[in-house]
Amino acid sequence: MSPHRRLELAKHLQQQGSWLAAAAAYAELAALVPPDHRFLANQANALWLADLPEAAHRCYRRALALQPDCAISRRGLASCLRDLNQFDEALELHLLLAQQIPLASADGQANLWAHSQVLMGLQRYGEAFALMAARTAAPQSDISRTAPQALMGNLILGSDLVLVSEQGFGDSLQFVRFLPGLMRQRQASGLKGEVELLVEPALVTLFIEGLAWLSDPPRILPKPPAASRPSQGLSLLDLPHALGGDQALPPGLENGYLRSPLWSATPNWLPRPSSATGSPMESPKGTGPAIGLVSAAGRKLDDPFCAREYHKRTLPERELWRLVEGLKQQGALVYDLQFGSDQARHRALALELLDPGLSLEGFATTARVLAQLDLIITVDTAMAHLVGAMGRPGWVLLPWSADPRWLSATPTTPWYPSLRLFRQGRGGDWNGAVDQLLAAFRDAFPPYGHR
Repeated sequence: MSPHRRLELAKHLQQQGSWLAAAAAYAELAALVPPDHRFLANQANALWLADLPEAAHRCYRRALALQPDCAISRRGLASCLRDLNQFDEALELHLLLAQQIPLASADGQANLWAHSQVLMGLQRYGEAFALMAARTAAPQSDISRTAPQALMGNLILGSDLVLVSEQGFGDSLQFVRFLPGLMRQRQASGLKGEVELLVEPALVTLFIEGLAWLSDPPRILPKPPAASRPSQGLSLLDLPHALGGDQALPPGLENGYLRSPLWSATPNWLPRPSSATGSPMESPKGTGPAIGLVSAAGRKLDDPFCAREYHKRTLPERELWRLVEGLKQQGALVYDLQFGSDQARHRALALELLDPGLSLEGFATTARVLAQLDLIITVDTAMAHLVGAMGRPGWVLLPWSADPRWLSATPTTPWYPSLRLFRQGRGGDWNGAVDQLLAAFRDAFPPYGHR
């Protein structure tokens, strides 16, 4: 097969999402044309998308040996280093790229975001917030490496202020924590203008209810489908820098910042086994604490990066079965909090999880369910952020190459004091994390009748 045909085959395999096969095709091209670093870089990218960062790391290194200043290989290597929890080494590459790539370009903006997230992993929050805010500084042709805090400070103290959510549900739930500080600062300045927050429609009722405790809560409105941020507004992700913040959690919010009497745990309407399944469960099963379970992350498989994140964060079926059976053996009542099409996995495995009794289509009704539960066990998805934002007890199962916001080795997180983290011991191996969680469950919830 000619090199041209091999290249066409590699591109076709990429389009199909057959990343290992694509990597093999690029490896053959690299062997046929050894001086061309691009084939090694493409092989590395395919390996990274197959969630094999160690192998991708080696190929990027080989590509950089041929072309040391290749920005594509530097960016790819930085992603591998981040996945291998080598945040300091990744930071060095992002600093080099910041000098190499025009910041106003799409690649420059992508590097800026990745740079800020690595700083999060190093708990350098003030610097991370500044870089995040620099994405939306204007004009783009004359953008500085950090957005002037004074300029943003003027924006938040204007008579009227519009904030718009970015990224996804998790980021909105995480960064809305900075709204109480904003409202206090505006109140202290004597401002009477309105603050509007535009968010995804599924979050509107949750934020209306969960922020009503503020003395002057913002107006919460649904964000138009195509909206990112208005020309005179501010991204919700820019808010901590505008406030001069350098902490993951502002003081006074340790017990949660989304709270409402509407989410009270009483009356206790959560269905028990006899009403949820139609038949009593055998003792000692089903007689202990009420546990909510989310086993799969958001399913967005059309985008290669999102598909990679979904597969990396989602608990495989074998380990899901073992987790549920281990919880039940210790007397837990396990309620199904899974959303979307992945509910079918739970049914297919005959896990016999309990129905929480309310639709989980909206986050506000989900909050009512969480208030009834003793513990929520979830993978890294929006549920983890909702549980932490409410200050509810939650245990989060994390892959080895977790998002830098979860840091790299800690069992706790400065973002959410009520959460406990259970990490893979190495890439792709959920066995140890499930074992640790079940052992911790035995300690926290001794078997019913043996307390």
